[in-house]
Amino acid sequence: MDYESWTKDELIAKLRSLDVKCNEHVKRPPSGSVSPGSTPLADPAPPSDPAPSSDPAPSSDPAPSSDPASPAPPRKRKGRMVDFDFSRFPQRKVAFKFSYLGWPYHGLARQGNSLTSEEKHQIELTYPTVEGALFKALAHCKLITSETTCDYSRCGRTDRGVSGFGQVVAMYVRSTGKFITEEEARVIVDAGQEHLIIRDAQNGGRPVLLPSNEHELTYINMLNKSLPPEIRIHAWSPVAPSFSARFSCKSRFYRYFFPQSGLDIQAMQEAAKRYEGAHDFRNFCRLDPAKQIKNFERIVQSAQITRVSDQVKFVGDGQSEEGVWWQLELRGTAFLWHQVRCMMAVLFAVGQRLETPDVVDHMMDIQMTNGKPEYEMASDLPLVLADCAFDEKDVKWIRVRSPGRDSTNMVVLDRIVSKTWGELNTQAVIASALLQTVRDTQAPMLCERGSMDINYSSWSECRKQLLEADTQTVRVILGGGAIKQAKKYTPIMQRNRAEPVELRNQAWLERKTANKRARTDE
Repeated sequence: MDYESWTKDELIAKLRSLDVKCNEHVKRPPSGSVSPGSTPLADPAPPSDPAPSSDPAPSSDPAPSSDPASPAPPRKRKGRMVDFDFSRFPQRKVAFKFSYLGWPYHGLARQGNSLTSEEKHQIELTYPTVEGALFKALAHCKLITSETTCDYSRCGRTDRGVSGFGQVVAMYVRSTGKFITEEEARVIVDAGQEHLIIRDAQNGGRPVLLPSNEHELTYINMLNKSLPPEIRIHAWSPVAPSFSARFSCKSRFYRYFFPQSGLDIQAMQEAAKRYEGAHDFRNFCRLDPAKQIKNFERIVQSAQITRVSDQVKFVGDGQSEEGVWWQLELRGTAFLWHQVRCMMAVLFAVGQRLETPDVVDHMMDIQMTNGKPEYEMASDLPLVLADCAFDEKDVKWIRVRSPGRDSTNMVVLDRIVSKTWGELNTQAVIASALLQTVRDTQAPMLCERGSMDINYSSWSECRKQLLEADTQTVRVILGGGAIKQAKKYTPIMQRNRAEPVELRNQAWLERKTANKRARTDE
């Protein structure tokens, strides 16, 4: 309708007419229904418009009438939500590289199948996990059919509070590729383009013609729009059907951050070097007898302690030791449960001069130490799974849709991470200013017994005096701001030890057999 040519009076009359017809349409019975004792109404003839229109109305839709008595045409029903038909779309196996800040979550691994199990869903709501958020985003984007049928694998399982910069998972997801006939597939193969076709059990053995990377679904953009800001997809890669994020990984790289805070960095560096090589790390992990692990040998390719500010330009060293940050950089083929945190706990003891670097060698000698000594592992907060390495032939990371022409994904990623850094860094500066305010507060110094003279100085000086005077308390650093106080420090090699691994595994098997027999007897 060319409403621009209508007069003001004609427009008002039109609005009033539409209002009347809307009210009548609400009262009118549904199309095709006839109330008792009534006869069906014939469709009214199309009335003429108050003013001519230069655009002819479609023949299927009658023009609106200005007659208030004429019934209004039935409204079009809004489209109803229908189930997404995954069978219309092929699937392909891909790997995702992503980062996450671990402290809002109860670990990486999800609490069971939370998408289909109501019980697991409620657990996920109470104890949120990184994978729970990831699968929720995958389902929202219609990329997977379910958690159990997408052949999911993860590279490294991180504990509650642990973060990741380069975590990798793999799974089958929906693709813009298309199913083709066997004849079409033969033509493509004969043309030497067989790499464009996949054929696997996930697609029922049907040949699938893959799209170019530029014409594939925008996986990074889609998922990042559905994920919380502390979880970010960095890249994706096509992978082979046999690819496993866990078993195809060649090495894992961890970083553990800590302030200097009076630690002997040189002694820690010497002790860290002793981790390198192939060693039995059964005394540097948490044992789970249910897994029945018998081989505790792991290869540490490199272990070094470096200054954070040498690599991270956003971190500047402060004037105090608490403001000078260091990191343990640890690279290995695979790690045991809590292995990095146990290794770091021993390094903290060496840095405080509570232990000598030799303690590492003694704990790795299972003839000398056949049973893990009792000690508390380091905090989870400063630990980061920084990267996971794969063969280049297996993984080729795609970060932008059109290299050299499109940088949207990286621009958005930088903006979101910069915002997160700005917020958290501001909180850190405010907390630092608060701590400085407390340390600058004037407080009475310790005075000799019987003296009436009380001198005042900054709490920083008083605190130092108190710590020097307190020779009865040992403060063991555990990282992440955690400090354990004890009246006495017992060297690790002199502490009580757990039973040897072999005995603990055997005891678990016996309990399992006894419980199974008891259930059978019932």
